[in-house]
Amino acid sequence: MLALVVGVGGSSAVLSASAPAVQRFTAIADASVSAARPQQNFGAAKDLLIGPGSRSRALLRFRLHDVRGFVSGADLQVFVRSGRGATLAARAAGKRWTERRVAYANAPRALGRAVGGLIGSAGAWTTIDVTSLVHGSGMLSLSLSASRAVRLASREGGHPPRILVHTGPAQPTFPIRAAFYYDWYPEAWSQQGVKPFTKYHPSAGMYDSGSTASIRSHIAAMQYGNIVAGIVSWWGVGHPTDRRFGKILSVTTAARSAFRWAIYYEPEGQGNPSVDRIRADLEYIRSHYASSPSMLKISKRFVVFAYADPKDGCEMADRWKQANTVNAYISLKAFPGYRNCASQPDAWHQYSPAVDAVPLSSSYSISPGFYLATASAPTLARDLERWRRDVRAMAGSSARFQLITTFNEWGEGTAVESASEWASASGYGAYLDALHDDPGAGVSPPSSSDATLLAAGDIAACASGGDEATAKLLASNSGTIAALGDLAYPSGTTADFGCYNASWGKYKSRTKPAVGNHEYLTSRAAPYFDYFGSAAGPRGKGYYSDSVGAWHIVVLNSNCSPAGGCKLGSPQERWLRADLAGTTAKCTLAYWHHPLFSSGQHGDDVAMRPIWDDLYNAHAEIVLVGHDHDYERFAPQTASGAPDPNGVREFVVGTGGKNHDRFKTAVPAPNSEIRNDDTFGLLKLTLHPDGYNWLFLPEAGKTFSDAGSGVCH
Repeated sequence: MLALVVGVGGSSAVLSASAPAVQRFTAIADASVSAARPQQNFGAAKDLLIGPGSRSRALLRFRLHDVRGFVSGADLQVFVRSGRGATLAARAAGKRWTERRVAYANAPRALGRAVGGLIGSAGAWTTIDVTSLVHGSGMLSLSLSASRAVRLASREGGHPPRILVHTGPAQPTFPIRAAFYYDWYPEAWSQQGVKPFTKYHPSAGMYDSGSTASIRSHIAAMQYGNIVAGIVSWWGVGHPTDRRFGKILSVTTAARSAFRWAIYYEPEGQGNPSVDRIRADLEYIRSHYASSPSMLKISKRFVVFAYADPKDGCEMADRWKQANTVNAYISLKAFPGYRNCASQPDAWHQYSPAVDAVPLSSSYSISPGFYLATASAPTLARDLERWRRDVRAMAGSSARFQLITTFNEWGEGTAVESASEWASASGYGAYLDALHDDPGAGVSPPSSSDATLLAAGDIAACASGGDEATAKLLASNSGTIAALGDLAYPSGTTADFGCYNASWGKYKSRTKPAVGNHEYLTSRAAPYFDYFGSAAGPRGKGYYSDSVGAWHIVVLNSNCSPAGGCKLGSPQERWLRADLAGTTAKCTLAYWHHPLFSSGQHGDDVAMRPIWDDLYNAHAEIVLVGHDHDYERFAPQTASGAPDPNGVREFVVGTGGKNHDRFKTAVPAPNSEIRNDDTFGLLKLTLHPDGYNWLFLPEAGKTFSDAGSGVCH
């Protein structure tokens, strides 16, 4: 079984792609409805009368057509007649209404969570961010309400409401870097009586290819190596690889990732499928997968790579030409004499794992090594220096496809995915490091608006060497440092901070600290505030805000009593609401010491629930915490623990070096996605203007890592 992955982009660089676009759509219907006149239709009125409250609202309908790529932003624009300073709220609404018949009595309900903003000056346009309500092409119906009376122009009033939809890069352009990829685990871990069926020790263990966490982790790893889209081993309709391919697409689309996937057609390597069979399979792929924004397309044509058996020749090319009535972009596996065939596909590729480099006119393939699980010696021995030379040669070639053989074919021993045999400080392994360091032609440098945040808590004790291990990671990684509390054990005294100063203190000038409970074991955490000075925020409060790159950063004090409380209406909570209301940043991150959610020894600290609610309502992205001496990542969720794709993602990063605490139970807390309790390290966040990547950096000698990406709400 063989599989191919093709990818573009990376956490620090992206391959060229079609430029971001903005599409404007004008309302095709609008009307006010009022409880005061429940049967009256106002569809022909020149103004939309809204508020106060939901008893007088407006309905808008838009036809969003030909929205390509991922929606990175959407702005509702309304022309204001009156109502400056009022809060306008938008929600999704039912679609079964017509402009000239709708009235309050038959109006569709407002649905889901509201998004909103303040009404601006009369005689001008006001813009409201409605990104969370727009998901792509289709009919969009909105319900608008207001905190007090507002008058907006309608379609009939000469300034119809409109929506601006911002879409990200839709597809990569050449050159496209690719890596052969396998989605056949866990079944393939056991073959021919051998388990695990590999000579190596994958850092991620014997994972499940159908796991959402594995898919996300693999995308992040390949993007790190400037690999941008996936061509996945596919064995036919109804096969397990068929079901997994659908899962891979859906997980990628849900993450709004720039990564792309295509199919590697394996039946061609098992014989000579007929023209009718190939045509039927291509039609199935088109109808089931081609519409996904995560499917790799070239000039709007979905991409299919086809394997071949050793006896294939020009007859194979003839069959594929006859079968391709759906205008797919086809790349066939090369064979001797392929250049002379009368029928030529769009491209040729080579899968040759026992050969270190195979340059063709349309592709350039490289292999790190070939060592079958059942062999006594490698056919192609691994050599990192040779690999680096091959990467440079591939990146400098003029080939349309740069093919990596393979990302994760562990049975053949060709994987570049991280293994203990070639683990590295990045967490991605030495082979992906080489791909990361040489992105090749068409790659742009990191955006100047990106920023790095390095986070951990529970750090220094004079008797522990763990803080020295994590300080070495700080030395080799630039960026702002988020110290997540419990910085100086055991009691946060001046002497304790001397031990902190000897390790993490070398980087004090770029540290933004949060205060922990151990700091308060000394009266009023005085040595903490003395040590950090103004960097710790107002003395005695322990909460403040700042910016890192384009992100708004809020540092809070989860020691509620000395902070004056954390409950609704407390000084800190009121300050937080005002601070969040005052920022214009698209992305927000907060950190403090005690976790609201945790599988660790201390468990959940519900005192921070009102704080989480405020962050959720402000559409914050990330919360970082410590306290439990482990690492744990949670899916986005509400303050009550309900999973919500628009919720806040929490990372517990109590891995600064003090010691390890085992998890309380074998069963993770709800929404926990990954956890580890035996590795010191840092969480590295790359903060983009509209999203983020995360990477856990383990201490030297450890292999645990975690990586992924997200977008701002």
